[in-house]
Amino acid sequence: MKLIKKWLFISRSFAAPQNLMPSILTVILGIGVGSFSADAGWEWCLISLVLGILALIAVCLVHLGGNMLDDYFDYQYDILGYRKDLRKEGEQAFTDKYPYLLDGTLTLAGLRRGIMVFLGIALLFGCIIFWFRGWSVVMIAALAAFLCFFYSAPPFKLGFHGLGELVIGLCFGPCLMCGVWESTTGALFTYEEGFHAVTPFTDGLAATFSWSAITESFAHVNGFCWYIFALGLAIGLFVTNILYTHSFLERHVDDVSHKKTLAVLLHYDWLGLAAYAFFAFTPFILVLVCVGLGYIHWAYAFVCLMLPQTIWVMWAMVMYSKGVEVPTDSPHKWLGPMDNWDKIEPANRYYLMRWYAMRNVNTGFCLILIIVKIVLLLLGYY
Repeated sequence: MKLIKKWLFISRSFAAPQNLMPSILTVILGIGVGSFSADAGWEWCLISLVLGILALIAVCLVHLGGNMLDDYFDYQYDILGYRKDLRKEGEQAFTDKYPYLLDGTLTLAGLRRGIMVFLGIALLFGCIIFWFRGWSVVMIAALAAFLCFFYSAPPFKLGFHGLGELVIGLCFGPCLMCGVWESTTGALFTYEEGFHAVTPFTDGLAATFSWSAITESFAHVNGFCWYIFALGLAIGLFVTNILYTHSFLERHVDDVSHKKTLAVLLHYDWLGLAAYAFFAFTPFILVLVCVGLGYIHWAYAFVCLMLPQTIWVMWAMVMYSKGVEVPTDSPHKWLGPMDNWDKIEPANRYYLMRWYAMRNVNTGFCLILIIVKIVLLLLGYY
């Protein structure tokens, strides 16, 4: 148990809300849809709920394992060495990076074991979901796994070539919500016959490994759940901005360490801030477009309650670009929780205050959507 707690701590489990909340949101949005509806029978409803929970846990494990994997490759590249050199030169640089490997709390071998355990359990849950849902889930999971692994792993090292923010946004936005939705409801695609053309649960495991099974799984598609994709894209843009907050604030550090993040490639402050504004405010536009097109109920527009907090984060980023210090001793309560703030090194608060605030925007956005869905269910809307 001590080792598991250690793994959870070093994998930055405090960041779990940025994938846990979208996963919970997707499961709740799925109530009353596809095999998670009363028409499917209570047996399929129970199976669908279990599959949704397994997908939710798997997503969290992949995120935590991915964080550890990122530390593993950053340690080998000595990212921290570049940061410490800049700190000595009087530059701002976030130096709370894999301290557990430096102080002996965990060895590199122990880190590898933690990565394998987290990702191995996620793979096991994925196999169970595959048994019931078929190849559509596999395709989504395979894309996300490839992108997550090569975010920092050679030979692609996508995070070092300006693609890191977009990769993470894609993985923990559209891929996450579409994958959890398909796991929970089996209704990402609209099928002409039943919930799936081929179901291992009834047709046997051997059928799922034939090429005809893969092609049949997509042969009967006559529609796609676009509003889930749009909401996933909205969440993905917020997640992108959580990472981009770090990239923008640390672009001078990344540039010196030859890590070409999106912020480094954009180079100019005004371009970087324009990208930040796009990532921060487009999610609200996507929800309003879905409402306007009639894809979702008008009540989901209440997500706009998160706009003041988003505007504050945007303002704080503009102040940073101008070299104006934003007080960090006592962050505003309405910005949301900022874990263990008193224990955070003052030199790192300039980054973490903005990071926490953006994380809380994502969490609040999902929470409002969850509350609206529950209220609509109570009122008889599905």
